[in-house]
Amino acid sequence: MDNSVKSKRLLFFLFFVLIVYLLLNTGIVSDDISYTLSLKEKSLESSLIPRHSWLTTPLENYTHVIWYHFFRLDNLTVNNFIKISYILLCFYFATKFFGIYFNGPNAFLASFLFIFFPSHDSTVYWFLGQHLTLSITLYLFAYYLAYNKRILPAFLAALIASFVSYGAVAIAFPLFLVFVLDKRLKEGLVLLIPNVIYIVFYIFVTKVMSRGIDMVPETFDFYTFGKQFIFQVLTFIDAALGPSIWLKIYYSFFQLSIASVIAGITGTILFYKLYSPPKRGYNRNVLIGLLAITAFSFILFTITGRYPQMAFNLGNRATIFGSLLVAYLLTAIPASKRVRTILFAIILFSVLGISEHWKDWNLHQISVMQNIKSNKKLKGYQDSEVIYVSGNQYSKYGPMSHIEFLSAPWVTNKLFKCLLKNNIKAEPINKSYRYEI
Repeated sequence: MDNSVKSKRLLFFLFFVLIVYLLLNTGIVSDDISYTLSLKEKSLESSLIPRHSWLTTPLENYTHVIWYHFFRLDNLTVNNFIKISYILLCFYFATKFFGIYFNGPNAFLASFLFIFFPSHDSTVYWFLGQHLTLSITLYLFAYYLAYNKRILPAFLAALIASFVSYGAVAIAFPLFLVFVLDKRLKEGLVLLIPNVIYIVFYIFVTKVMSRGIDMVPETFDFYTFGKQFIFQVLTFIDAALGPSIWLKIYYSFFQLSIASVIAGITGTILFYKLYSPPKRGYNRNVLIGLLAITAFSFILFTITGRYPQMAFNLGNRATIFGSLLVAYLLTAIPASKRVRTILFAIILFSVLGISEHWKDWNLHQISVMQNIKSNKKLKGYQDSEVIYVSGNQYSKYGPMSHIEFLSAPWVTNKLFKCLLKNNIKAEPINKSYRYEI
C-alpha cells in the first residue's frame, strides 16, 4: 500500500471521528419530538405504508418516519446512531462526486464544507431535516455512478433520491445539464428520467388524487413570481455570504467548549500539514451546474412559496442547495496555503461552536422536560382550561432565536400530555397571540 492511499484512509478516518463528535448527543427537536411521541402510541406496521403528507415523498417514510418508533426522549442511543450513520453515508456519497474533480483530500474537504457549512445546520443535526442532505448527496452519488458508466445503479440511486425529497428536482436538472455540456447525453438522461417520473407521480398524487401536500399553486402570476424570486436571491446572499452568516459565525465562537477548542486547533494544524491546493482549477461545466442548482432552488422555493434563504432557525435548510456552490468555490479557491488554512479554521471553529449549541440546547430541553414531569401542580391539574406556555420556545443563538422547542402547538400539547400522562391541553403563547377579554 503506497503512502497516498494510507494518507487518504487516515484523512477519511479523521473526518469520520470529527463527524461522530459533532453529531453525538445533539438530540431531537421540533417535529422530531412530535413524531417520536405520536408514533410511540402506534405499531410499527402502521408506518409500513406511507400516509398523509408522506404520500408525496413516500421513500422518506422509510428513511425517516419508521425510525421514530425506536426513538425515546430519555435515551438517545438509537437517535445518535441513525443520525451519525446518515451523515457519514452522505459524506461518502459527496466525496465520490467531488472526487471526480478533486484529489482525495480536497474531495473530503469539499464534502465536509458542503454538509456542515454554517448556514444550514438544520440539515445535519435535525433528524427530519437530514432527508434533504440524504436526497442531494444520493443524487451526487448517482452522478458519480453515471460518470463511470454504471448506468443501472445510477438510475436506481437517482430514482431513490427523487422519492426521498421533492427538493431533488433542483439537483436533477442541473446535473443533467452538466452531462449535456460534457456531450454525454445518455448519462444525463439516466439522471433526469427518474426525476421526471417523480414529477409525474407528484402531480398525479396532488392534483388528480388530491392527496399529500400540494406545494404547486393553482394559478401563476409573473409579477408575484418575480418578486419572490428576487427575494430568494437577496436572502441567499445574506444567509450564505453575509451579514447573517458572519453573525452566525461570530456568535458560534462564544459557544465553544474546551474540547471543541482542542479539536479545532488539532484540525487546523492537520489541515496545514496535510492539505495542498487542488492541481486542477475550476471546471467550467461543473461551475455552471452548481450555479444552476442554486438558481433552481430559488425557483423551487419561489413556486412553493415556502422558506426564504436564512441562516437561523430550522428553516435554514433552504440554503443547503447553494452551499454546494460555496463548498466548491472555497475548495478550489486560488489562494496561498496560509489563506486557505485561515478560511478552514474559521469554518471549522464555527461548525464546532454550532455543534456545541445543539448539544447545550438538548441538555436544556431534557432539563425542562424533567421539570414539567415533576411539577406537582401540573400533575394534579384537572381543569379543562388550556394551559398556555411561554418561554423555551427557541434556543438563543446570541440575540437570535434559533432551534425550536415549545413553539409549535402540536409539539407542546403532545409533550405535556405524554410527560404528565393526563388529558391536559397545552398551547404556546408568544407575541403572535393577542389576548382579548
